[in-house]
Amino acid sequence: MAKIPTSAFLAHLKSLYPSSASTSAAAARNPWFIVAAVTFSSLNRPEAVPVILKHTMQGLDDNDGKLHIVRGMRDALFKSGLHQGYPRAINALVSLYEATPVELRDTKPLRDTTLSTEELTRRGRTMFAQMYGETADEVQTMLDAVFPDFGFFSNTIGYGYTYSFCDVLSPKETSFALIAPLVTMNTPRQLKWHMQAAVRNGATKEEVIAARQIALDICADAGVAWEGDLPALD
Repeated sequence: MAKIPTSAFLAHLKSLYPSSASTSAAAARNPWFIVAAVTFSSLNRPEAVPVILKHTMQGLDDNDGKLHIVRGMRDALFKSGLHQGYPRAINALVSLYEATPVELRDTKPLRDTTLSTEELTRRGRTMFAQMYGETADEVQTMLDAVFPDFGFFSNTIGYGYTYSFCDVLSPKETSFALIAPLVTMNTPRQLKWHMQAAVRNGATKEEVIAARQIALDICADAGVAWEGDLPALD
């Protein structure tokens, strides 16, 4: 039976992310729970997600704060599905849904489902350029070369429909949600890409290293070790 994370372990994970405020509102903005939920999901431990939800909601009395947490976890799991794989993301989303109070469940899509393919492609290119900076053309060319269908999918569906929506997660938080599964899967090339993207999306180097460390500590607790050297953050 999988080990359920303790309150002490979750408090440790939260403490890894730099924060100068101690109010409940500030705690809700600390994205540690996003990284933790995605990491546990990527390890196929969806039973940990409701525990993270309960721990993060402690001390919050207002529904707006609670909705911020639930939607943040939900969107992080959805966005990270393109990295961790949707079978695992679905398991985690189901666990989250079952633990979510009825009044905090969304019943309609948050994204605009009427956008044209052309508009999604435009948004995707903008988001891709923002995240990859001066390497955007090089990476897009590689994706188009290895399989043109994948290049289109990445641009239009991945970045256009999925990642560019930032009404729930900020671009920085989106990057953190994408970093976590890359740690669990031991993919240094992609991890470096998205660590650099997090900086371009407004994160400090300290915050990026903290997000990565949260994922590493969860992996270590689960007996999953990183192989080789960790990519440096230039």
